[in-house]
Amino acid sequence: MKWSFTVARIAGTQVRIHITFLLLLAWIGMAYWLHGGPAAALHGVLFIVLVFLCVLLHEFGHATAALRYGIATPKITLLPFGGLASISRMPKNPMHELVIAIAGPLVNVLIATVLLLVNGGLPEWTQNMQSPDQGSLIGKLIWVNMILVVFNLIPAFPMDGGRVFRALLSFVLPRERATSYAATVGQLLAVVGGLFALSTHQPILFLIAIFIFFAAASEASMTEAEHVLDGMTAADASMGEFHTLSLDDTVHQAVDLMLEGSQMDFPALNDQGQCVGIATRNLIVRALREDGPSTSIADVVQDIPSQIEEDVPALDAWRTLQESHLPAAAVVDKNGRLIRWLTNENISELVMTRAAASKYHYH
Repeated sequence: MKWSFTVARIAGTQVRIHITFLLLLAWIGMAYWLHGGPAAALHGVLFIVLVFLCVLLHEFGHATAALRYGIATPKITLLPFGGLASISRMPKNPMHELVIAIAGPLVNVLIATVLLLVNGGLPEWTQNMQSPDQGSLIGKLIWVNMILVVFNLIPAFPMDGGRVFRALLSFVLPRERATSYAATVGQLLAVVGGLFALSTHQPILFLIAIFIFFAAASEASMTEAEHVLDGMTAADASMGEFHTLSLDDTVHQAVDLMLEGSQMDFPALNDQGQCVGIATRNLIVRALREDGPSTSIADVVQDIPSQIEEDVPALDAWRTLQESHLPAAAVVDKNGRLIRWLTNENISELVMTRAAASKYHYH
């Protein structure tokens, strides 16, 4: 994720902090300094740091449970609105998904239980509980962890409750259909939450509802894509007919190819037929505007696209393409020569056509 940096590595998992999280701490510190002086600022910042420590432990609950099934978690990123555990893959076994999804909230239950024992009971909810710079830190953390449990178990993606709901449905339904039902429920809850937020003038809650609505749709699309690509190879999922450029070609030639068809991003090949760069539409247009049509493609390309062997599973190839943050990847033979071209667009078209055809049992 852009604008994030690593602060620790625990059990093979990078702990990353997004720059906006530090801006949040700075904003809170400044606001409470102006409100109540340095003591209030320290109290407020310390409370937020402890809250996010609970969030981090929550995410490590997911990571630890995933590791039990041989699934790695390369990184956990702390953002202003919470944490994000980047699990390498979601298990298709519903019991495994259920365990991984519920592990995070169970960590918060454990934290709240320990704090309850330390505090000697549940503290009364008071006005001070709503202010980061006032009240007992332990008392507020008890309530925070209880709220995190309830919030995360709402049956809507991307919360843990949405994954728990899908896992339960997957015991009796195909995974893609269970995802569709779970996503629909999540979107309905988001609409209800959004209407409530508008009626009670709560803009943050309204933004959360919008986020949940689109996240549920994204999860459904992702699962449908995984279902379609399952069993296919990178060669099956990529384009066999596409234009290429040599390093000696010019921007003028690239523009001609763009105008001739729908292809916007081109592999740049060396004399051995290996893809050594990608000439994207933006790079081509910028070079045309700033340097002129006679500019060599060798002077335009900046990045080397991912090299994916043709027999790699399509799902792994798709994940590699997404992680590269480039619009295309090179599918190569065992000698490293380009044979097919994998793009986000052709993946999307493949998923849409296969999904539509499956409704009519057409293959």
